[in-house]
Amino acid sequence: MRLFCYRAKCGDSFHLQYVGESGKHRNVLLDMGYSKTYQEILKNVILNIIEDSEQVDALFLSHIHNDHIGGASKLITDIQSNSTLNNAIKRWIYNPPRWYDVNQFYENKDGVPCGIASGDKVYEHILTNNPENLYDIIAGQSFVIDGMKVTILSPDVDKLGKLREKYSNNRPLCRLEIDETSVEAGNVMDDYKTPLDQFQLDYYQEDLSIENASSIAAIFEFENKRILWLSDSVPSVIVSSLLRLGYSESNKLYCDAILLSHHGSVGNNSIELFKIIHSCKYIISSDGINMHCLPNKETIARIVFASTSLPISIYFNYDDGRLIRMFKSDVPEDLRMMVEVHYLKEREAIEL
Repeated sequence: MRLFCYRAKCGDSFHLQYVGESGKHRNVLLDMGYSKTYQEILKNVILNIIEDSEQVDALFLSHIHNDHIGGASKLITDIQSNSTLNNAIKRWIYNPPRWYDVNQFYENKDGVPCGIASGDKVYEHILTNNPENLYDIIAGQSFVIDGMKVTILSPDVDKLGKLREKYSNNRPLCRLEIDETSVEAGNVMDDYKTPLDQFQLDYYQEDLSIENASSIAAIFEFENKRILWLSDSVPSVIVSSLLRLGYSESNKLYCDAILLSHHGSVGNNSIELFKIIHSCKYIISSDGINMHCLPNKETIARIVFASTSLPISIYFNYDDGRLIRMFKSDVPEDLRMMVEVHYLKEREAIEL
C-alpha cells in the first residue's frame, strides 16, 4: 500500500492506494480537508484517477467539521457541473447528523456558518445519487474493499446519538446553524519549550466536541499491512472498541502506520490508548500555523511514555518553521533515543 498525507493546513486529507485481490488498482480517500484542499490538490488527484481508468472506490468522510468535509462539498459542486466526475466516487461512507426531506429546507440568514452546511450538502447528494450508501456507520462493523478489510472503531451508538440530538431534535432545518460547533478540549498555548521527558502526564481531559466524538475511525488491513485511522475521534471510544476486539496492554494492536487523532491534540490522544497500540510510523496532519497551537508536543511525549520500543517515528506532512522548532528544547542525543522525526515532502507517499 501507498499512503499519501495531503497538505490540508490544520485539516485531514489522506489517500490509500493498493492493488486489490482482483488485480485492479484501488483508491480510498479518508476525508477531503477544506474546500481549498480540493481545489488545489484533490481535484487533480481525482481527475488523474479517472484518466487512469480507475475510480475512488470509497470516500470516507469522518464528521462534519469543515477541515475534513469542506473539500467534499466543493467536489459535489463540480460533480453537478462536470459530467466527467459523475461516477468518480463509487461508495460514500458518511454519517449524516440529521435525516430529512430535502424539500423542508429554508434559509436562516441570522445563523453562524459551520460544518453543518457542508454536511447537509453531502447528505443531499448521497440521498439523490447513492441512497444505498446511507446507513449508520457504527463501531463493530466491518466490510471488505477488494481484499482490504475495514473495521470500524468509532463512533459508538451513544456518540452518534448525541450528534443527532444536537442537530435533529426540534431544530429548524436551516443552512446556517444558530449554535457554533462544539469547542475541542486541548492546549491553547504552544508547549514546545518543554522537553519531551519533562511533561507532567498525570492529567488528561478528553475532547468535549460532540462533532469530533462522532468521527468515523477505522482499521484498514491488507496483505499483512495495517493502518489505524483515528480522524478526530476520542480515545475513550477507540479504547472500548479495541478492548472488545481483544486488544490490551499485553496484546497490543501493531500497525504499520497510525494517523493520529485531531492533528495531534492532547484532548484526543491519551496514554491509555497508546498503551494498547503501537506503530513504527505515527503521522500528524497539520501545519504549524493555526489558532489551536496544534499539534501538541505533549501528545508525542505520551506516545514515548507508553511505548515499549524506542525510538518512535513521527511523520509531519508540513515542514514549516514552527514544527521544525518543536524539538529545539530537547538535548539532541536524548531526542534521538526517543523520537525519529520525518517531514514529508508535498505529495510524498509513504510506502507500507
